[in-house]
Amino acid sequence: MLPLNYAGRADRDGAQHAIALLDEVGLAGRARHRPDQLSGGQQQRVAIARALVNRPSVVFADEPTGPVDSETSTQLAETMRRMNREHGTTFLIVTHDLDLAAQTDRIVRLRDGQVIADEAAAAVA
Repeated sequence: MLPLNYAGRADRDGAQHAIALLDEVGLAGRARHRPDQLSGGQQQRVAIARALVNRPSVVFADEPTGPVDSETSTQLAETMRRMNREHGTTFLIVTHDLDLAAQTDRIVRLRDGQVIADEAAAAVA
């Protein structure tokens, strides 16, 4: 709800939208829990819902799977792909995780601030 508060939209419709997003990431039943009562993966899914609550066209995600295990990482990547399809939101992900990168549509590689490759992820193995 915090992003909705900042946007002046913390009304009943905003709250319903926030709960709907928590439901989409599988956490509606944990809406009243504090961050320290959630696992790392649950916290990351809340972060995805929070990033989408104001309906942005682009979400910038810096190492979104860094604090989680590989199974949870795959689940988070699937959640972001589904949100991309269902909400039309583009996720721009910064990561060193090649497994996560391989689950995306496009990979732009940088070295020393310069683009050194721009390729379809399916071409990367």
